[in-house]
Amino acid sequence: MMRKSIKRTVAIRVVAALVSILLFSCLTTYNIFRIQGLEATNTQANSLLDRANKAETAHYKWSSGLSNALYADAEFTGSIDPTTCVLGQWLYGDAGTEDAAVLALRSQIEPIHKEIHESATYVLDLLSTNPTQARDYYQTTIQGNLQSLVGQLDQIIERTTVISNESAAKVEQTIYIMHITCAVCLALSLVCLIGLILFVLKEVIRPILLITECSKPLQEGRLAVDISYSSNNELGEMAETLKQSLARIESYVADINRVMDHLSRGDFDVTTSIPFVGDFRSIEESIDSLTANLSSTMASISQAEQRISGNAEQLSSSSQSLAQGATEQASAVEEMYATLDDLSRSAGENVKASAAAQESARLTGEQVQISGKQMEQMVSAMGDISKASQEIGRILSTIEDIAFQTNILALNAAVEAARAGAAGKGFAVVADEVRSLASQSDQAAKATRDLIENSVKATAQGSKIVDEVSHSLSRTLELVTQSNDNMQSIDAAIQHEAESIAQVTEGIGQISAVVQTNSASSEESAAVSTELFDQVRTLQDHLRHFKLRQVRLG
Repeated sequence: MMRKSIKRTVAIRVVAALVSILLFSCLTTYNIFRIQGLEATNTQANSLLDRANKAETAHYKWSSGLSNALYADAEFTGSIDPTTCVLGQWLYGDAGTEDAAVLALRSQIEPIHKEIHESATYVLDLLSTNPTQARDYYQTTIQGNLQSLVGQLDQIIERTTVISNESAAKVEQTIYIMHITCAVCLALSLVCLIGLILFVLKEVIRPILLITECSKPLQEGRLAVDISYSSNNELGEMAETLKQSLARIESYVADINRVMDHLSRGDFDVTTSIPFVGDFRSIEESIDSLTANLSSTMASISQAEQRISGNAEQLSSSSQSLAQGATEQASAVEEMYATLDDLSRSAGENVKASAAAQESARLTGEQVQISGKQMEQMVSAMGDISKASQEIGRILSTIEDIAFQTNILALNAAVEAARAGAAGKGFAVVADEVRSLASQSDQAAKATRDLIENSVKATAQGSKIVDEVSHSLSRTLELVTQSNDNMQSIDAAIQHEAESIAQVTEGIGQISAVVQTNSASSEESAAVSTELFDQVRTLQDHLRHFKLRQVRLG
């Protein structure tokens, strides 16, 4: 079926109306110019008629004046010059007409009119010498010529009267024809305009109003619009295009709602089900980019969570081992302290019982040997404490690195959650908790590092003191070996030994305090590690609610 074109229909009707108006204008202009020409012709005819009548009357008066001069001796006042009278001015001036009959009569009148005026001089001159002959000439010649002139003037009058009547009739006829043509053209133009207006109202205005009314729900965001108009023209095509566009937009909105629903439920492995075209292609690309970025971010967080989980578990185990070792070290130090206390008491007894110096020397030698072994054990324990402190330092460095990475991941997660809007609020809370936990871990690690540095310093000082005690015990052993030969110096040696043991006891007390501090710090680190491990487990639980798209991390 061939499409009806509103543009072509309107153009045809407008052209028809314009042609009618143009035809009306052309006919009216033509008739106006024709009427003007006929009016000019009628005016010329009337002017010529009036001039002929005046000329005829004037020559009658001229003839009467000449007659009075011949018969009544009156003075002749008429014109002798044929060019000065009314008829002469017409004969020797502009004819004022293009009619051939009038022009022919004008040519015939001219010599007669000239002869009449020139004969007046002859008659008047003859009147003074022969009045009778003059009067006869007037009656025969001048009156004959005058009658002939009047007859020709009557013909001109009749002809001009006919021309005037014909012009008037043609004017009336032209006006009548102009009225008819104007009425027909105006009627035709009116019919075209009314038809155009009715067509525009029916085929243009009414469909536009109907489509506009049906499209009002779009202002309220409702895409379910029922456009019932259909036609085989441009507006019908527009309505059909609008229906198809709304259907496509509605399908896009439904698909976007489906994607958003999946995202709100933590399913990031979702894509659009229909291809987006045109300007909507950017929306599809944005949705795909959003899901891919969220999946990549969550995958990175998941991997970081796994690393943190492993490190936290390792840290917890190491902290517990460290706490256990610190407890054992504290026990060993207490035992050593008790041993040194016994040694101090023994030295006091040796001072008080100098009488039994030989036996005391032997006992002291044995005790010094035991003390030497214990000092070796204490030195070994100090070494173990130093190694454990170094291991704790490395673990704390790992904790600080993990805390720093966790803080960065939490910050990135917070940024991505902010980009996600309302759908990322739950993940933003998790990111804040992870960041807080990372900050706490970093603070605890720094506090533990400070305690360990103090412990290392105290351990180094204790090792120095132990070396001095070991040296003193070796000297005491040498003195005890020489006691049989130098008993006099036993008292001074024992006194020196007592002072050294007091110093060792004091150093051991300091070491004990440091070891206790290390034990408390290790227990605190173990507690922090346990809390970090629990937070990581919580993060794992939250991450299990998300379904991620399989993307390749850069």
